[in-house]
Amino acid sequence: MKLKANQGFLRKISVYWQLMSAKTAFVTRNLSKASIVLIALIIVDVNFNNHLWLRNRKVVADDVISYYSYLPAAFIYHDLSFRFQDKDPDFFKDKMYNSKTADGGTYQKMTMGLAFLYLPFFLLGHLSAWLLGYETHGYTAPYFFFLVFSALFYLVVGLIYLRKILQKYADDSLVAITLLLVVFATNLLYYSTLEATMPHVYNFALFTVFVWQTMRWYAEPTGKHAVFTGLIYGLIVLVRPANALIALFFIFYGIRSFSDAGPRISFFLKRWRALALLLLAAFMVVLPQLIFWKVNTGHWLFYSYNNEGFFFANPQILDGLFSYRKGWFVYTPMMALAVIGLWPLWKAHSALALPMIIFLIFNVYLIFSWWSWWYGGSFGARPLVDSYGLMAIPLAVLLGRAFRRSKVVFTLLMVLSLLLVKLNVFQTYQYKNGSLHYDSMTKAAYWHMFGRMSADLTYYDLLDPPDYALAIEGIYRSVPVLKVGIREQAETGFEALNEAGDRFISPGKHYHFSGADLLSEEKYHSGKRAVKLTPSDPYGAGIDFSAEKGDRYLVTVWKYPANAKASVVFTAYAEKGYSAVQHDVVETDATGWGKLSMIAEIPAVYTDGRFKAFVWNRSSDTVYFDDFSIEYLGKSTVKE
Repeated sequence: MKLKANQGFLRKISVYWQLMSAKTAFVTRNLSKASIVLIALIIVDVNFNNHLWLRNRKVVADDVISYYSYLPAAFIYHDLSFRFQDKDPDFFKDKMYNSKTADGGTYQKMTMGLAFLYLPFFLLGHLSAWLLGYETHGYTAPYFFFLVFSALFYLVVGLIYLRKILQKYADDSLVAITLLLVVFATNLLYYSTLEATMPHVYNFALFTVFVWQTMRWYAEPTGKHAVFTGLIYGLIVLVRPANALIALFFIFYGIRSFSDAGPRISFFLKRWRALALLLLAAFMVVLPQLIFWKVNTGHWLFYSYNNEGFFFANPQILDGLFSYRKGWFVYTPMMALAVIGLWPLWKAHSALALPMIIFLIFNVYLIFSWWSWWYGGSFGARPLVDSYGLMAIPLAVLLGRAFRRSKVVFTLLMVLSLLLVKLNVFQTYQYKNGSLHYDSMTKAAYWHMFGRMSADLTYYDLLDPPDYALAIEGIYRSVPVLKVGIREQAETGFEALNEAGDRFISPGKHYHFSGADLLSEEKYHSGKRAVKLTPSDPYGAGIDFSAEKGDRYLVTVWKYPANAKASVVFTAYAEKGYSAVQHDVVETDATGWGKLSMIAEIPAVYTDGRFKAFVWNRSSDTVYFDDFSIEYLGKSTVKE
C-alpha cells in the first residue's frame, strides 16, 4: 500500500481491525490496546510498501541531515569537529551541512537531541551494515531502514503513555477511538511514515511521556519521579529548544485559578530538593550540547540559526491557523474539534484545562512568530504535531461528553471523524504526489485540487510562492511569479532581474529563468547583457515549468559565436527523461550571432509533469546566449 487512495487505506484499517476483533477476545476487553497494535501494523505496512530506505535522500534529508550528522561523526569518524569531511568533500557535500564561525569553528544548525533518540537504531543499522556487507559509512540502506522504524518505536511509546493518560478521563472504547483519530485524522500519520525521521513523532512521544510524568510527580513528588521528569524535559529541550515551553504545563498543572498561585509556590518551596534534582537531570541531558558548542565555537551558549529568528511583534497567527498556505485547521481540521473540547474539559477538569490552555496560547504564539511561519516544505502546521498528545485529552473528553449527553450528536461526531480520516489520508497522498504544494498553496489552488490526485497546469498557475528573502526580515510577500505553466510566450533578453538578483524575469513578469549569476556585458545580441557559459559552467538560462502530453512549444535562443558547439535542450523530469536537443543554427546575423530554433512536442506517452528548457555550452570555449524564448503553439496531432 502506497497511500494510493484513501479508500484502500481505510479498507486496510478495517481488515486489520476485523481480523483482530474476530479472533481475539482480548480485543473486546482492551480496545485501546488493540488500537495501538492496529496503528503499528498499518505504519509497518505503509513503511514496507514505500521502502524509503532504498531511495536516495528520502530518509536523511533536509533538516534530518543536521540532526543525524552527530552520529556518524561520533561513532564512525570519531571527530565531532567535523574536519574529517575535508578528506572527501565530494562524498560529504550532500550528506552533511556545516556552518562556520568567524574563526573557523564548525557547528550544526540543529541540536543533538534527535541524535540521542536515533542512537540505538543507528547502532543496529551499523551492525546490520557490517553483517550484510554494506558500506559502513553511515549512509547506506541498513542505517536508513532502522531510522525509519525508530519513528514507529517512539510513536508506539507515545501512544502507550497517551493511553494511560486518556484512561483517566474516558472509558476504554473512547480511548481507542481517540488514539486512532490522533494518528489517522492528523498529519501525525505523514510524519510517522513518509517523513518519519523528522523530529515531530519523537517530540510527540516525549511530550506525552512528560505529561504523564508531570501527573505522576504531583501525585507522588519523589526524587525518582523528579529525575525521570527532568531527563524527559532535557530531551525535549535538546531536540527542539523552542519546546522548552512545555514547562508551562508542569508549572500550572493542578491550578484552577489565581487563588491557587500562593499554595503552588509554597508547594514548590517545600519540595525544592526534588525540583533541584529535576533541573539537574535536565541540565545533564543538555550538557553535551553545551560542551560541543564550547569546543567548536568558543561559547557555552550559541545561537546556531544565524540570521533566522522570531518576530514577536508580528506573529502570523491567523495565517498559521486558517490560511490555505499552511493553516492548522485547514489541513488538520480534527484539531479544531480538540480545541472545542477544551470547553468541556474546563467544565469537568479545570485543573488540567488551565495549564493546557496556557501552554497552547504561548505555543501557538511562539510557533507562528518564527520568520518562516509556514516552516518551509511541510504538510500542514508540522510544529504543532509535537503537542498532539496534549490535544488528544480534550478530544477524548469532547467525545465522552457527546456520548453521555446525546447519541445523535455522538453519531454525528463519529461520521464527521470518519470523513476527517478520509480527508487526511487523501491529503497525505496529495502532498506525497505533489498536488498539495509544500509551501505555495492558495485558496484557489486548494479547491481546484479538492478531491483530485493529479496536478494540472491550472493548479501550478494558482500557486503563490512565498518570498523567503523578505520573510527572513519579517516581511511577508509573494515572489513576483504570476504563472508557472507556460501557456503563452515566455521570453527574456536577460535584462530584467528579480529583487534578489538571482533570477531573470520575463518581460511580462510571468516566468523566472535561472542563470543570473552567469550574466555578462561582454557580448549581447540585444539589450546590454547576455548569459556567459564557460566549460566550467556549461549550463544556464534554464526555466522549469509544467506541460501536458501533446503540447507543442517553439524554443529559440541566440548564441555567439554562431559556429560554437552549443545547444538548446528541452527535457522532462522523469526516470527515462524525454529530451529534444537542437544543435544546428537556423539563422545568422552580421554580428556573428546564430539562432537555435526547434519545436518540442510532449509525446503522448507522457503524463502531465514537470519539464525544463535550458541552454548548454558543449564546447571547450566560452559561449554567449541571449534572447531566450519559449512560445506555446497548442496541441500536437500525436496519437495516443
